[in-house]
Amino acid sequence: MKICIIVPDGTGLRNYLFSSLVDKFDVSDEIVIMTVLPETIIEEVQALHTKKITYLPMMRYKETFWGNLLKEASTYARLRFNSYIMQNSTTMINWTRKKKGFKRKTFFFLASVLGYLYRNYYGILKLETLYDNIIHKTECFRKYIDILKEMRPDVVFCTHQRSLDASVVIEAAQKLNIPTAVAIYSWDNLPKARLLVRSRFYVLWSDYMQEELRDYYPEINLRYCLVTGTPQFEFYFDKTLHQTKEEFFKNHNLNPAKKVLCFSGNDLTFPCDDLYLQDIAEELLKMPDEERPQILLRRCPVDNSGRFNKVVEKYPDLIKVSEPLWKSSDEGWDFNLPTYEDVKLLVNVILHSDAVINIGSTMAHDFAVMGKPAIYINYDQPTVQDWSAITNNQYQHFRSMPNKNCVIWLNNKTEIIDKVKHAMQENPPEVANQKKWFEIVAMHPVTKASENIVKVLKRIGQKEDIFYYTPKKQANKPYYV
Repeated sequence: MKICIIVPDGTGLRNYLFSSLVDKFDVSDEIVIMTVLPETIIEEVQALHTKKITYLPMMRYKETFWGNLLKEASTYARLRFNSYIMQNSTTMINWTRKKKGFKRKTFFFLASVLGYLYRNYYGILKLETLYDNIIHKTECFRKYIDILKEMRPDVVFCTHQRSLDASVVIEAAQKLNIPTAVAIYSWDNLPKARLLVRSRFYVLWSDYMQEELRDYYPEINLRYCLVTGTPQFEFYFDKTLHQTKEEFFKNHNLNPAKKVLCFSGNDLTFPCDDLYLQDIAEELLKMPDEERPQILLRRCPVDNSGRFNKVVEKYPDLIKVSEPLWKSSDEGWDFNLPTYEDVKLLVNVILHSDAVINIGSTMAHDFAVMGKPAIYINYDQPTVQDWSAITNNQYQHFRSMPNKNCVIWLNNKTEIIDKVKHAMQENPPEVANQKKWFEIVAMHPVTKASENIVKVLKRIGQKEDIFYYTPKKQANKPYYV
């Protein structure tokens, strides 16, 4: 069997190609990696696996004005739909927060007007059909038809549903009746109306995500929405990646007699991270030295702003830095590339930290793997007017919590000492709820995700029509939203 795996960005590289997924295929299976990433990266991936990988460069798709307008109009209409059915107004922030500059504001205003006119749910489907028709008329689409005819894969699998480049490949494959599948790459993606890659099959983290797909995309047949789990959590169970405490603490200049509070940064859409780090450092210095944990900062790998530098320089004895081992690029967010060495580093950051603090990050789930608590910052910075941590924590994906005690909520700067002390005690009660939340978000056991995905892809490639699902309820489809 020939499997074509589309890897349009660094996230797919880390979560799928660095995992054990490739080696789970049969010896006779042929793996083709289609990617915009440089061939040298795939050579590094090949060194991790025994199974041979074939590299195929991927074309970049240049979207037309009208294509972009239709895409954004349907996104606006879907966000309205999602906000309505879930009764959560924060969903629309995914539309408003990024529209800066006169030209962009004008363009997105036009898109919102068009999206409003087509806010009938079947109008949304009409916009998306018109968008697909534009793709089918492009030279890029025609070239992919020729490439796939020559390659003749049994199945095409995309690791990221938000990739514009990958969407053209999948459309071409479906035109040729080649079975296709796409993974939803993160637990918070579906409410955001960015399902650009429309395949026959969908590879999902959990039953919860399957129900989300039913609610947000009622036109998709749920018998083709397959729960496998996600391979990104498998690394934590690989003991060969674990460093000793002595080695890790020495590498990071940490005091082995003190506990470690990991501060994990977000990308630049979270503008206050450095201010929160400053608050935490100020408050922790009020604690007696023998009780005070040390802070280990891990910035978001795509945040190259240097915004934490002044805080770190101000508190060198309190804050130590674990610098992500990513390769940065001038080509944009998608081309900041992870390395396998950074996978090892992150595993050990979590292994040797006692708790994590951040603003609503997925790192709560990473720490849950190792039974360690997460503190979510839930207060706003008075000097920042156009962003809110409190609003951020009301986003739809946080409703997956079975209860509010899945994390330790930090509601005020004055609570920092008490909440950190609480997190540093042995097995705080929130950890059990955090684990329950993680079990909702990601299928367990998480160590089986790569194996599950391979089984599903092989069944798809063999065109076994044995997938089924009986929905618990029908999604609401209001006429206007």
